[in-house]
Amino acid sequence: MKPIRLLIVDDREIIRDSLKLLFLGVKDIVVMGEASDGYEAIELIKKNDYDVVLMDINMPLLNGIEATKQIIKFNSNIKVLGNSFYVSPTYIKDIIKAGAFGFITKDESREVYLEAIRKVHSGSIYLSDKVNYEVYDKVLTYFNQSA
Repeated sequence: MKPIRLLIVDDREIIRDSLKLLFLGVKDIVVMGEASDGYEAIELIKKNDYDVVLMDINMPLLNGIEATKQIIKFNSNIKVLGNSFYVSPTYIKDIIKAGAFGFITKDESREVYLEAIRKVHSGSIYLSDKVNYEVYDKVLTYFNQSA
């Protein structure tokens, strides 16, 4: 089985470096690239094959929500997983509407990140346990209306 090819998108280098460390030694997930903003992510996706994009939501220049819309328009097979410290109902709803398969908070454990990436890669929805039930219900309602 081929490993999941991951692109990490975050405007903070320390976050990108920390996330890369999470995946060291994981045989089925390989970090194939990193981008510091949405524009850079789109350019990388046009030139390389990725399976999953771990997308920061709040970034300068082009935020993760707008970048996700353009990425999905360019390649609808790529799975995007929104990533933020902020559990904002608006951010979560907007990134899902943009085409993401889920949302994970940045303070999750390594095991949770691995589970989330594997789930979205397989086409399942993933929402961090830190997402409260009200937000969860809104997101599921959106998915049910879109189906």
